[in-house]
Amino acid sequence: MKRYRCTVAYCGAAYSGWQSQKNDTSVQEQIESVLHEIAHAKINIVASGRTDAGVNARGQVFHFDTDLEMSARKWMGALNGHLPKDIHIMDVQETDRLFHARYCVRRKQYDYRINLGPYDVFTRDTAYQCPVKLDVEKMKEASKYFIGTHDFTSFNSNTLAETPNQVRTVNDIVFTQEGNILKMSFHGKGFLRYMVRMMAAQLVEVGRGRLQPEDIQKMLDARSKTIARKNAPANGLTLEKVEYFEICALDEEVMIREYLADDDLPFEKTIEQLEKEVSDHRWPRFYIMTYRTSQQQLGTMRAVSKEEGCIVEVHTETDLKRAVNLREQLMEWLKNNGAEEGARVEIRLAEEK
Repeated sequence: MKRYRCTVAYCGAAYSGWQSQKNDTSVQEQIESVLHEIAHAKINIVASGRTDAGVNARGQVFHFDTDLEMSARKWMGALNGHLPKDIHIMDVQETDRLFHARYCVRRKQYDYRINLGPYDVFTRDTAYQCPVKLDVEKMKEASKYFIGTHDFTSFNSNTLAETPNQVRTVNDIVFTQEGNILKMSFHGKGFLRYMVRMMAAQLVEVGRGRLQPEDIQKMLDARSKTIARKNAPANGLTLEKVEYFEICALDEEVMIREYLADDDLPFEKTIEQLEKEVSDHRWPRFYIMTYRTSQQQLGTMRAVSKEEGCIVEVHTETDLKRAVNLREQLMEWLKNNGAEEGARVEIRLAEEK
């Protein structure tokens, strides 16, 4: 059984969203139908997340598993040969079973586009055609209230019953403009249902003069499902990019993975330095051992060199046993990362400081 990671772009105008629906046509349904046609077997796909009806994507990611022997390049060609013209596979890569399109997400970028000029038929499916003048500088000022970690109860449609914890982190909101198109880029690990469109709608309200920038903070503080009812039109939203963190080994209880921004970082390193070292496959580089669910830190792993291998240091005897259970996967990880034949996995208790 092989796993393939795919990047897909689509125009959402003709679809009820990403996820399969009983009585409507979805992007997921279109792709799974083509996979069935190619493989003559049912193949389920798992995406980085859902997009709503009318929302577009330039960099949606999904994975699927199959026994059918075919190269990644041939999969890409076969899929694009059968898919409708408003859905296109941009990339296919064979990946290991540790990759998961939903659970390994580091961060996402959603762009909201607004046409500030006359109505444009050529961008009607990809940008909100705004009929009034906007004060972009005030919108920028207002956007700063969203940046950081906040309770976004007021800015999403998930009920508190289904999602009791509505605290999320928005890493940045970047404004750029090309011609008449204003683009607001929202960066974060994960967003709740309608969260980006609701933030965009309130920024537009600020731009129109109906709200003041500081009203955003008041709405956040209210934590109310009735205070921000506006939803920016779906056609202006595009899932631009999904970034992933690396997993070296995992079982049902624990994992060894790349450092994320919320972790306690080691050795006076910044998260940017750690990400760069991993993406460049540098030796040495550093990873963290955590529980799969709570993400509580249990230890660290240092990939020392191609000759020596890696060292896993944990805090307790129990964690030592957990790490030993991952040894075989770590040996495979070393092999896949170009380590030499004599490289080994050393697992030990960390020295008390």
